Amino acid sequence: MKKLFISILSISLFYSQGSETNNQTNKEIQKAVDYYNVSLFNESKNVLIDLLYSEKGSQLEPEIRYHLGIISFYEGNISNAQIQWTKLLNKYPKDLRSKEINRILSKINRSEKSDELFKEENFEYSQDLSQAFIFWTPIIPNNKLFWGDLKNPTEANKYYRRLIKKYDDPKKKFMFTYYLFRLQAGFNRDSYGYNNKFNNELKHKAFKNECSLLLIQLEEFTSDETDINYNLLVQANYLWAIKLSDSKLFSGKVKVNEESKPYFNKVIELTEKFPNDMYRTFSKHWLDK
Repeated sequence: MKKLFISILSISLFYSQGSETNNQTNKEIQKAVDYYNVSLFNESKNVLIDLLYSEKGSQLEPEIRYHLGIISFYEGNISNAQIQWTKLLNKYPKDLRSKEINRILSKINRSEKSDELFKEENFEYSQDLSQAFIFWTPIIPNNKLFWGDLKNPTEANKYYRRLIKKYDDPKKKFMFTYYLFRLQAGFNRDSYGYNNKFNNELKHKAFKNECSLLLIQLEEFTSDETDINYNLLVQANYLWAIKLSDSKLFSGKVKVNEESKPYFNKVIELTEKFPNDMYRTFSKHWLDK
């Protein structure tokens, strides 16, 4: 993960130097960058915070909070970095720095229980998100699989639906809907959801219809390709395409059928601006077979 942020620094230096502010302000930001590049983190933070609350630096809040987040990351304080970047994303969603952070964060594999990424204003949300895992055991698509005891996924189903209604923030609604989709689509070790051998035909059809509707909701909760959850939207469509193909998640052979084809095509549509996206590559491969 740290290698990912090293590549950002070259962008950050260019961005600061190209800003249309006075030279002194640019020098202050450059000074802070030089400080944290040699691990003088406290000195760097002092420069940036003083600048943030000065009259001349108020117009550069996105740039300053961006760098404060990087400093916290280098210090190992991931939750503090998240606070800075969350303020940046919420207050300046169209700023170049917000778009960079969104794109980066969407590519980082998020832990199923990521409490370390939340603090203060998101504490209640993080607790609600973690609480639902008491009831079911999800399959993690991108990481080594760890399983807990068998739970009660029906309770998780009810719990997620209550949480979706509880929160107004579309990003939070997205995450609860995303996990509800994974649960209903059968990506769990609890013998629950679509394609479960214990389902009768009526339940099988009901799960399938609901998963299609949940994917539509996920897209409605996503603003555009810069949204932090965009990559999960792509992933969800790919997972559903695999499921409808009656193939295993990590199978080397996938047989596209009439039901799964639209969802593989949806993945390609969603990743049109990202030709090297992993899910796009696989989707095109299976469609070409």
